[in-house]
Amino acid sequence: MKTASLMFAVLLCAAPSDFDSAVLTLTGAGSMEELDETTLERFRALSLHPVSLNTASRSRLLSCGLLNAFQVASLIEYRQQTGDILSYTELALVDGFPEPVADALSLFTVLESSGPPGKRSGRRIRQDVMLRGSMRSDEGSDPQAAGGLKYKLSLGERAEINWSARNTYSEPAAVPGTVSAAVYGRRYLGKLVLGHFNARFGQGLAIWSGFSMSAYGSVESLRRSGSGFSSTGSFSPQLCGAAADFDLGRWSAGAAYSVPDGLPLGYLSYTSRTFTTGIAASSEALSAHFQAGMKNTSVYGELAWKSGPQAVCGVMWVPSYGNKAGAVLRYVNGVPEAIAGVRIKGLESVTALSSRQFRIMARYSRPLQLRNSSLTPSVRLAARNNGAWRLEGRGELQLDAGGWMLRSRLDAVCCQGLSWLVNAEAARTREPLRVWLRWTLFKVEDWSGRIYVYERDVPGCFNVRAYYGKGWALSAYGAWKLSRRHAVYLRASYIAYPWNTTEKPTRTEVRLQYQLSL
Repeated sequence: MKTASLMFAVLLCAAPSDFDSAVLTLTGAGSMEELDETTLERFRALSLHPVSLNTASRSRLLSCGLLNAFQVASLIEYRQQTGDILSYTELALVDGFPEPVADALSLFTVLESSGPPGKRSGRRIRQDVMLRGSMRSDEGSDPQAAGGLKYKLSLGERAEINWSARNTYSEPAAVPGTVSAAVYGRRYLGKLVLGHFNARFGQGLAIWSGFSMSAYGSVESLRRSGSGFSSTGSFSPQLCGAAADFDLGRWSAGAAYSVPDGLPLGYLSYTSRTFTTGIAASSEALSAHFQAGMKNTSVYGELAWKSGPQAVCGVMWVPSYGNKAGAVLRYVNGVPEAIAGVRIKGLESVTALSSRQFRIMARYSRPLQLRNSSLTPSVRLAARNNGAWRLEGRGELQLDAGGWMLRSRLDAVCCQGLSWLVNAEAARTREPLRVWLRWTLFKVEDWSGRIYVYERDVPGCFNVRAYYGKGWALSAYGAWKLSRRHAVYLRASYIAYPWNTTEKPTRTEVRLQYQLSL
């Protein structure tokens, strides 16, 4: 029996990755600094409302943004031939889902049973409420307050409603926020979305709303994977109106209209396990894209017209998981560019050359297992020239042992002068109470030499600080899971500039968030 044969394998399966590591695995980003608020909001929402890999439709699987078209086709074929997937160890046996990817997916998906023939499950009503409040005080000025609200109602994999609203320090007035509702079909109707939505097709030359990774941070970022139309709970959506798509076997088609900018959208695509192609159009652009998969290799490209000709053509070679090489030629907004990257045994490098700039990045990171602990050294070197040179170096060392973590980081940037930053972090990473403490010392005298650092923050709040000046900072972050339904998050930070040549006020900030899941 399949169930019995998998039980022993499940016991040997590695524990799920932590949130940050899982996000980096699935996005292909080299570091959290390369992501944005919208991406983190989407992954946080998926961690609260995981996608059911056994019951979700093709349209739902694509729109969640976790899987590409080939993975969805492979997963659906496996479900049809063998039935429900019973564990993430079994998922790792499906074509297109190597073990690290299956492990990372376990944080954002579930393996609910589709039920016996003729009976469907997965229609359970779920609700999540997030309430956030924060206060910031700069020395010599009045305190500022901000807040946020997120609400999500879902009916299994059949329907969902999202509402997100917030005010910020720079925009204190309350606004209606984001409202999005989606219904997912079972036969011909893929989905119907009303309200705010995303639209992403091909390599993003003609239609791509929201954030996309820069092609300079990792080999994976050389290639994009369009997710079509999707509902959104983002605090900063771009499109609002109505969108629908339809599944016709291997063919799919859809149309949308964004009311604020009067923008009609449409697409037609064909997908098999080894080949996908399609066209996408709006009142502003027209494109045709394709991707073909062969053994260990895929070729992809897109031709578009958007205020002029645009083109992308690339190849990706994956001899084994963790080892990858790729190259892409781009002609976007009148600028030709060639980018190539390779990753092998923990060493990764990406080089880009265009008529406007030259970039090169090299990174090495490979964990060392020490009995019940792991030690992970990481080194990143980068250079950029777009009229002036900027040289960067970063070294990190992280020790994980028995639910505890120690990490240190050193950054150096040479631009118009020498900038540097060093920090040390200690954490207790076991639930129900997890705590992180970080101390930072920095000297950045020129804005062109600023150093970006990802700061751990409450769920759904993406925080990348640009360090500038001469000073020090201290931050504390805690996550307390009171029960299956209740969780509380707290972040407090303080930054001071005692050695600045020009006076700069200290800043204190506290952020509190409550999460209710029903």
